[in-house]
Amino acid sequence: MDRKIITKSTTTLAPREREVFNCLIEGLKTSEIAKKFDIKPNTVSTIKKVIFRKLRINSPMELYKIAIQNNLIQI
Repeated sequence: MDRKIITKSTTTLAPREREVFNCLIEGLKTSEIAKKFDIKPNTVSTIKKVIFRKLRINSPMELYKIAIQNNLIQI
């Protein structure tokens, strides 16, 4: 998905952050994301922290809420 993710803070995610975001909302684990992009699990964890900071969220549930609000997933 190339769609820019815009949140209440109007922060947009960088391309790699969007890729990890999409993997997270697909339910992939850190190790699976690392393998998919050929990066270390620690790098994925760091990217996740950056995503959460940029989106001003504290939990995966809030991540799903943003995805739903931006029509990236349907319930």
